[in-house]
Amino acid sequence: GRGGGDGARSYTETLRLRGLPFSATAEDVVGFFGDFEVVADGVKFVLRADGKVTGEAYVTFSSAEQAKDAMVMDRQSIGSRYIELFPSSPQEAARAR
Repeated sequence: GRGGGDGARSYTETLRLRGLPFSATAEDVVGFFGDFEVVADGVKFVLRADGKVTGEAYVTFSSAEQAKDAMVMDRQSIGSRYIELFPSSPQEAARAR
């Protein structure tokens, strides 16, 4: 595979979210990130084979810098659920269904 060593993971413009309420919408996710710049149609929910949501989503920001800064929202809440954030990549997001 391509890519550098593992060490400190370099940020791309994409983060992966885990722990979303199943009722969460793209608008909820954009609202969660408040002042951070999420691109248009930048929220992609991960679905199971049967089409149900998994509570995970990929969010694409206007820049890697925005995504890195948005990590301050790690473990903040949407509703009663706290959301975990992880560095991701557009490639990972593209594989999500």
